[in-house]
Amino acid sequence: MRILATMQSHQRLIIPVAAAFVLIVAGLLLVRGFGGTMAAAPSSSVAHAPTVEQVSNEILETAKGLGITQQQAVDQLQVVQDQLVVQQAETKKLSEQIAALTEKLDALQRSVADIPTAPVAAPVLSPKSRRP
Repeated sequence: MRILATMQSHQRLIIPVAAAFVLIVAGLLLVRGFGGTMAAAPSSSVAHAPTVEQVSNEILETAKGLGITQQQAVDQLQVVQDQLVVQQAETKKLSEQIAALTEKLDALQRSVADIPTAPVAAPVLSPKSRRP
């Protein structure tokens, strides 16, 4: 149960972390796209600098990629959670079976302990063995 709670808290963190990552990447792309400063650049570097539209497209593609990656992570997490639920159910079933077998074994041991022991009788000699 503790593992499930931890997984759920991690799942809640995925969206804010992904959003922060997208913002950081977008900021870095914007800084790189504009040469790091807002000062006038020489005309030769302006020709090679990506346009705002190109930067926007790169940011959009990056965001789409992050969205796909996030969905894959969520899907994988769901698979792990489903497997955990199945394992917990199997563990509970096995635990109940062990408890039932333990009860039966205890009952069997009590019944064996309650059986009175018969006294051992001396061997009876047959009449033929008495003759010399």
